[in-house]
Amino acid sequence: MPMPLPGKVIRITSWRELVEELHSRQLVQLQHHEGNHMRSPYVFRGIDNAQWGLQTSLQRLCGFDESTHDNDTDKIDIIERSLIRSFRKYATAGAFDKSSEWYVLAVGQHNGLPTRCLDWTSSPFVAAHFACGKEGDKDKDGSIWCLHTGILRDVNERSLDKASRSLKRISWVYDTRLLEESFADLEEFGARSIDTNNQLLLIWEPPSLDQRIANQAGLLSIMNNAIASQTQFFQRHAKHFTDLLVRIEIDKRAKSEIRDMLDQNNISERMLYPGLPGLCDWLKRYYGKAWS
Repeated sequence: MPMPLPGKVIRITSWRELVEELHSRQLVQLQHHEGNHMRSPYVFRGIDNAQWGLQTSLQRLCGFDESTHDNDTDKIDIIERSLIRSFRKYATAGAFDKSSEWYVLAVGQHNGLPTRCLDWTSSPFVAAHFACGKEGDKDKDGSIWCLHTGILRDVNERSLDKASRSLKRISWVYDTRLLEESFADLEEFGARSIDTNNQLLLIWEPPSLDQRIANQAGLLSIMNNAIASQTQFFQRHAKHFTDLLVRIEIDKRAKSEIRDMLDQNNISERMLYPGLPGLCDWLKRYYGKAWS
């Protein structure tokens, strides 16, 4: 039985409703300390199936079940270390000679290596693309997870031990340099996750390794325990911080219209996956029948 998902739920049934919700004053706020610009403190993750939680590719590889507490922690740690070590070992000679584990992890995630990271974006329309991106899931409701990074920072501060003051030096989002300065590697990062009270979930802006990351306004979420469930993390904290997480559920009957309107606004595989494979995926859908 699927575990209940966290957050405030808003259901939409049309493109117009989606645009209104993604640009509501809750999600896009006037920032007085940033020159009075309208900017969102939220980051976004689009999912084709609204019933899915936030399971990482590493957890899926290891057969992780977030609805139980019987998962093998040692097994997932061994597999994670082996994946990163082998990725570094078998990559092009010299590719990672002077690179930190954080940089190697970002490159691996970007190229399909199973990791403890999840992909997010600062663009709500990019998230909408991934919520309405697969014809195979057109008959399932989609969802866009909206995470308030400022409130997440407050949650993380409550979980910090005295040795982890560095997190308080930033506002909402880490970059690779700050991660390297704060935690030498994943082992040091994980040393602070003895129990759920010490679990951290950080939003991390990876280096712009290529045009795809830049076009997708890509971000990553990462926890300091490979087996920790990001879904359960939000379940614990969304009860006390009601604006931490909003889930916009997209009625399956609206997916076809939303898909066409995203194409009209130049949000398509052609732009989000620069190169011939992305171009071919876009052309195949563009010249095919509209979803019914």
